[in-house]
Amino acid sequence: MAVYRFKVYFEDDESIVREIDIKSTQTFEDFHSIIQTSIGFDNAHPASFFVSGETWRRGKEIILLHKEHSNGLKGTWMHETKIAAFVEDPHQKFIYEFDPDGGNWILQAELMKIIPDASVTYPRINKGSGDSPPQYKITSPAEIPPVEEEDEVAVVDDSEDKYVHPEAEAHIDIAEEEEVMPRRVVKEVAADISEDEAIEEATEDDDGMLDEDDESAEQHEEDFS
Repeated sequence: MAVYRFKVYFEDDESIVREIDIKSTQTFEDFHSIIQTSIGFDNAHPASFFVSGETWRRGKEIILLHKEHSNGLKGTWMHETKIAAFVEDPHQKFIYEFDPDGGNWILQAELMKIIPDASVTYPRINKGSGDSPPQYKITSPAEIPPVEEEDEVAVVDDSEDKYVHPEAEAHIDIAEEEEVMPRRVVKEVAADISEDEAIEEATEDDDGMLDEDDESAEQHEEDFS
């Protein structure tokens, strides 16, 4: 029975490499599980293999049956598909995509050679180099930007001020320029002034002048006397 030895590495970092041996009769789900073990991921998200050629173009998709998939979804499933079914080249290539909606991890798998079957358990990790990146990014305290403190605002006591709408300011300016109309002020008659003096003060305008009617009344009073 043939055993395939694949070189598996991250698409964006070829220094992280795993050599994986898997039997030709084993499935793509077996391949998926050993890749997850080799890089220390949790195998908790959707994944797919894509059959590829020399230029790493994506071809046929082989899908992991995941809890997110509905029962009616059709496709080529990993657990039903043997590795040998899609090995058509001595250097056959596959693109492995894991957690496309989250971390979107992409690895490349390239067939290195076919080796004899041995008395070991397959699939297995033959060797590896480079530490895998953390599956989930952990934010350290140093990476958390400090909260900017708001500038202190001086509190002004405007309790005696009255709010004036901006559109009313022009009218207020005009009103302030208008002459205040004179008004007659009736003063309380003090006990120490005569009745005539009180009448005179009460009938005076704000500018100290008598009204015309008041002058006529005063003249009439003198004539009567």
